[in-house]
Amino acid sequence: MAAEWRDQFEELQQRIAARQEAAAALKGALSKTPARIEAEAFRRDALIHERDRHPADVVLRQVAALLTHLETELGVDPQLAQRRRLHSLIAAGERTLQADGSARYTLYTRACRLRREVALANPLLDFDRILFAKHHRSKADHMCDQYFGFNARPGGGIYILHDPFGPEPRLQDVLADVVVANGRLAGSRLKPGSFISPELSFDARTILFAYTEAGPRSLYRNRDGGWGRPESCFHVFRVSVDGAELRQLTDGGWNDFDPCFLPNGRIVFISERRGGFGRCHGRRHVPTYTLHTMNSDGSDLVPLSFHETNEWHPSVANDGRIIYTRWDYVDRGSNEAHHPWAVMPDGRNPRAIHGNYRFEGKVWPSRARMELDYRAIPGSTRFVATAAAHHGQAYGSLIVLDTALGETETESQLRRLTPDVPGPENESPWREAYGTAWPLSEDHHLCVYARVPSKEAMRAARKAGQKAPAYPPYKLYLLDSFGNKVLLYADPDIACLGPIPVRPRPIPPVLPHLTDVGRPPALGHRAGRSPQAQDVNRPYPVSPRPAQGETGVFACVNVYDGLLPW
Repeated sequence: MAAEWRDQFEELQQRIAARQEAAAALKGALSKTPARIEAEAFRRDALIHERDRHPADVVLRQVAALLTHLETELGVDPQLAQRRRLHSLIAAGERTLQADGSARYTLYTRACRLRREVALANPLLDFDRILFAKHHRSKADHMCDQYFGFNARPGGGIYILHDPFGPEPRLQDVLADVVVANGRLAGSRLKPGSFISPELSFDARTILFAYTEAGPRSLYRNRDGGWGRPESCFHVFRVSVDGAELRQLTDGGWNDFDPCFLPNGRIVFISERRGGFGRCHGRRHVPTYTLHTMNSDGSDLVPLSFHETNEWHPSVANDGRIIYTRWDYVDRGSNEAHHPWAVMPDGRNPRAIHGNYRFEGKVWPSRARMELDYRAIPGSTRFVATAAAHHGQAYGSLIVLDTALGETETESQLRRLTPDVPGPENESPWREAYGTAWPLSEDHHLCVYARVPSKEAMRAARKAGQKAPAYPPYKLYLLDSFGNKVLLYADPDIACLGPIPVRPRPIPPVLPHLTDVGRPPALGHRAGRSPQAQDVNRPYPVSPRPAQGETGVFACVNVYDGLLPW
């Protein structure tokens, strides 16, 4: 932990200095003031306060807030011994204020030890395993291109961290010595290659993930109809938690990723199979990928959405709907609307739930450019997500969405869970620091984090003819809304992604399935239906009624609904 604490110490020093310079940790932010950042914080405890003089002050103040929360909100018995230690350290902080740097740093490390002890006493940590993936950051810094298999860097796998809150966590490579049981890769191991999108079934027995062999790029449609080669695309796989029965569910020249189990037993995922290309990429041919669904064995693979532009990261809301991110390009600019939508598991009633507005005036810098990785918070109507960049990857600053709040086309429904990191691309400095939050409650989350360099620093280095700072690997953390961030696992050579507690969780409601799209096998086949005629002249109000016209036929045509871009 020594290196981790040193890293956090340096970061806190920088934030305190920025506060003292009246920049409130967001120096240079566009149309952002300390008062506004404070107002948008989910909890003020996560901010740097005016009275914070040293990193130890910050840690002790945030530990005190967490300890009070555990005792008053989560029913933890009063921790008298920890309280005494906390008060002793606070008193020591006053005595060492004028001491040398060594004494103050020693106080800080003692505060970090107490923080870890208090954080890991959280009763919400009632699981002893965490599922996650390891993978290298994509070669493409673009919201679409990051999920093309040919942009992946080989390396990583699917892992389970045992006893993550104990003194000696143990790592399990789920796919070690496991070969694929079916399909094109039958008899082969999934290495080397790249892994993303870990997902766990509601009963905590089955893992889904996406894997690519990270093959070369292909600009031409292959004989199977996809735009790429099978070895250059991501495909969906499933495996038991114990590593048994590794099966490939999708294949071909399309990228398939972000699988998610539905309450009705099917799997929703993102795929390029609906056809079409984006209209935002100049001369680049960038396929559109949208919601698709299939049975748990990979059969009956059908589009759930025919939206003309890209979609990402489906998950299941507490009410049984699918929550996902949609890039809305209809009467919108290219960088304006990629925010959360909701849809029924049968494809009915897709609708925006937040943020689907044009940028007008000063709205551009005052709202998140893109919102990804939405997850419903247990026992709440709120969601946690990542405020990310259009021209970047799925990392940034963590936010909480509360749709019960009024919508004002800016950030009125959002609260900053991590106000220490600005929103990428719409604020400065642009840091893709946090990602893939898994909520345990409104205040407690698993996530990944890295102290990444800002895009501004990278550009300045390149402009000066220097080598740009490298991205450090993302680490696995326990994060709370009070600002406490406790390291659980790190690999110095490769990033962590998508932590999920390995434990059964409640199944959301199974909503009525009223279409033929993605019909669960248990419901059987629907009886054939006759065409229905609708009276388009039906008056509203009823009178006067116009003369009845002739019956006609019309077709609805989707823009770019094909494999070719024009």
